[in-house]
Amino acid sequence: MNSNVRADLRALPWWAVAPLITFAAFVLAVRIAGLAVAFVVDVIERLDVAVATAAGISPLGASTWLLPPDTPIPGWTPRGGTDD
Repeated sequence: MNSNVRADLRALPWWAVAPLITFAAFVLAVRIAGLAVAFVVDVIERLDVAVATAAGISPLGASTWLLPPDTPIPGWTPRGGTDD
């Protein structure tokens, strides 16, 4: 079964194509807006953490967990060393 989107669109009546394209454009715009919001929120949380830690207070970001600098992180070694 070979599916071809262009052939499927050509098979639709002309009056059905415009609403379909309008809906697709709307969905694309909503997805772009969602990505923009996620980007802005991420930048603001990073700034919040940077400013708060520089000031020596706990950051406001609810999704942020600060670990002490000497906390070992499993599977990660500084400067590419080994855990031996």
